[in-house]
Amino acid sequence: MNDFKEILDQYNWEEVQTKIYGASDQDVLRALNRANLTLNDFMALISPAATPYLEQMALKAQQITQRRFGKTIQLYAPLYLSNECQNICTYCGFSMDNKIRRKTLNNTELLLEAMALKSMGVNHVLLVSGEANKTVEINYFLNAIELLKPHFSQISIEVQPLEQEEYQLLQAAGVYAILVYQETYHREVYKKYHPKGKKSNFDYRLDTPDRIGRAGIHKIGLGYYSDWRIGV
Repeated sequence: MNDFKEILDQYNWEEVQTKIYGASDQDVLRALNRANLTLNDFMALISPAATPYLEQMALKAQQITQRRFGKTIQLYAPLYLSNECQNICTYCGFSMDNKIRRKTLNNTELLLEAMALKSMGVNHVLLVSGEANKTVEINYFLNAIELLKPHFSQISIEVQPLEQEEYQLLQAAGVYAILVYQETYHREVYKKYHPKGKKSNFDYRLDTPDRIGRAGIHKIGLGYYSDWRIGV
């Protein structure tokens, strides 16, 4: 099975962009009428040509979602562990070059935050931190999970990319899901927004979902913040 990097390297950005922006009404209608979508169908459905068909797409998405999950909506709340960070990212308030007060929660503060969330009826928490590999690292995360697990039915995390062995420790500790955002899948654009720090390593971050999956964690969240049509 190919990993993320091998799959990404199979595509040319300019060709993908041309297909998306060149899709026609017929392409969109063909995709809407398929039971099993192809990659070309997906590109048609996110194309400008699909704009008049948003209602039909929403209805079909609702039907598929309810068939798979029923009428269930699961909510979670973030619990920020630390704003310490060793990266410089041009869009982020945690960026190392921002002159802000840095704080990492201790055990007492973690429990106080947990109780505040529980008082609001929150039962699924997402642990979030900046990327400070010597301060908020695997042992810190494992300790936080041990402290918080009695208070929440599900604990997910959104922290810096880790090694497969560390993800295995998180899986054993009971982590429900791991989120990792690439921000953009375009190498040159990625360099522009991530000039310094471990996060500037595009390939290491791109390989993260593969490491998570190999560690046995089955709920993996992906996402990016840029042009959602072409990922730049």
